[in-house]
Amino acid sequence: MKNPFKKESNTGLVVLLSVVVVGAGAAAYLYLTESGASTNKAVKHKLKDEAKNLAAGFISKKIGISKKTIKKLADHLVK
Repeated sequence: MKNPFKKESNTGLVVLLSVVVVGAGAAAYLYLTESGASTNKAVKHKLKDEAKNLAAGFISKKIGISKKTIKKLADHLVK
């Protein structure tokens, strides 16, 4: 039989709740404030550039065309 006087540890639940609250606050900041919107735009731009760079490097290794040429082609295709 289970001991009704033994306390259960709720540390995991408290940590999870804290992470969710911090994440929700960060998302609200990025989407609801004007400075957050500019930060969000900068992050999106940086991620897009890094993705192009990673893809260009991968394709360059596979087919032997220079990375610079592939990046120019990707810029042309994305626009």
